[in-house]
Amino acid sequence: MSEGRYNIPKQYKVDKGMPLEALFQKIDNLKCRRIFEAEIECVEWSYHLVDKEGVKDMKELIREPGLSVFEVNLKRKLSPDLLTEVFVGLFQRPIVMVYLCGSEMAMGTYMPEGKGSAGRMCSTDFYSFDADRMIELLDYNTDHGRTTQQIHRRIYGTLRERKRVIMIEKAFERLNREHERVSFDFEFSLENLDRIRADADFVQSQLMVV
Repeated sequence: MSEGRYNIPKQYKVDKGMPLEALFQKIDNLKCRRIFEAEIECVEWSYHLVDKEGVKDMKELIREPGLSVFEVNLKRKLSPDLLTEVFVGLFQRPIVMVYLCGSEMAMGTYMPEGKGSAGRMCSTDFYSFDADRMIELLDYNTDHGRTTQQIHRRIYGTLRERKRVIMIEKAFERLNREHERVSFDFEFSLENLDRIRADADFVQSQLMVV
């Protein structure tokens, strides 16, 4: 059913490169615009999930309301929260953003909540991924028979949980590094203190002889 690097049926495939210059000119904040121009390599509209059956071609597909999946290739990592916030302003539609930088990936999504509401936004931090494996956005066991809006809500929940897990793992890694450093300092300052003193006494005695 799928084709390419995502587990999404090929009838939803768009594969449309976005014109960066025209796109970034819409960014109001000059600093953000310059950052995006410098650090983003390309933006591709990869897929557009819709509820309508029997869509004949890509032009008809993208005219339908649905959930758009965009892939962004970065030269260097940027804040996924910043990326998602800016792209939400540019695209103004339900989106899933996939940010790729080397061997790392982050994801973001935006769910509009209707008129007068800011909607809901969520982004994960960057994490390692295997470029040879398929990026699985759909969960066929859960998403079967559901509307694109329901699928989007499920993706939003998945990304929120993934963000939480990544935050916990990174905090735990930092704690372990600090613990290892403290343990090393403790070992150096106590267990080696007598030897350091003996070495210092020996050096001083040799200097006195000279």
